[in-house]
Amino acid sequence: MQSSHMDHSDLYAFYLKLRPIQHGTLMPFNGELVHAAWLDWLRSAAPEVATWLHEGNKRRLFTCSSLKFPFSSARMRDAERRNIHLPLDPLKTYSIRVTLLASQLFPVFYNILMNLKNGSAVESKNSPFIQLSRQTFLLEEVVVEAGGQGGWTGYGSFQDLVERVRGLHLGKIEHLHLEFSSLTTFSRGSIRQRDFGNHYARLPLPNYVFPGLAKRWAELAPPEYVGYVQRERIEEYALNEAMFIIDHDLKVHSVKFTTHTQPGFVGTCSYALYGPDEPPTDSAPLSIRQQIILLSHLAFYCGIGYKTAMGMGQARMI
Repeated sequence: MQSSHMDHSDLYAFYLKLRPIQHGTLMPFNGELVHAAWLDWLRSAAPEVATWLHEGNKRRLFTCSSLKFPFSSARMRDAERRNIHLPLDPLKTYSIRVTLLASQLFPVFYNILMNLKNGSAVESKNSPFIQLSRQTFLLEEVVVEAGGQGGWTGYGSFQDLVERVRGLHLGKIEHLHLEFSSLTTFSRGSIRQRDFGNHYARLPLPNYVFPGLAKRWAELAPPEYVGYVQRERIEEYALNEAMFIIDHDLKVHSVKFTTHTQPGFVGTCSYALYGPDEPPTDSAPLSIRQQIILLSHLAFYCGIGYKTAMGMGQARMI
């Protein structure tokens, strides 16, 4: 893992490749366990960083996946729905995807790992790294190179994302394709709906997906880039049905947390974005469709929807 090429990045997505130290079993969806274990590891390695992340939870400065088993997606979906605990084998490798959403975080994480590797805190490959429930894992490798692990790792800056879309010349109709690889849902409910309570939306409607991503952009982007996304205009564009679903391969899905069953969906969804685009201005340097594509790139790092810090809502543009 080399840090020199990543020094100017704000956003990171990497895999921690892990090996269990003994045979055992683990619940198939364990994102909340990973979330807690990741913070516990940081507390022991860098208490001030863990405190900052915990206090900054409203901004959600990181995401964690559930532990990824070396099984087919069909087997994993079935196990998740039925909450069938899966075997752990010390001869096999498992992995966790982590994303960091602030430029200050990765250098700290990198230095911690280098200190562990070279110092007395980890004296051999047999030293435990992280514990999920009663199962302990060793760290084998960190994968952060762009395009690694099936295209789910990489790094970049908010400037990179803006420059990627600024020069796009869009036709009258543009198609956008999103993949939702882990359970995704949107927690809905408001004062106007309090008589009915909260509920979980199981379709990635444009007015659920993109205003939420616009809010994340405002929370995460450096001040000089916040204005590149206008949430109100995106909401208006979505509600006016200038963007709509044209195709999908979505499946209703559910996973078991320790205290409740969480409904949602997985799969792929395609959208049509209609133009024409308004010319750029000083206050709106990107068109609405450029902003939506920009937010789709951001989703690779921050996820979409509910409980992204606990393994839900991992998504990317395909």
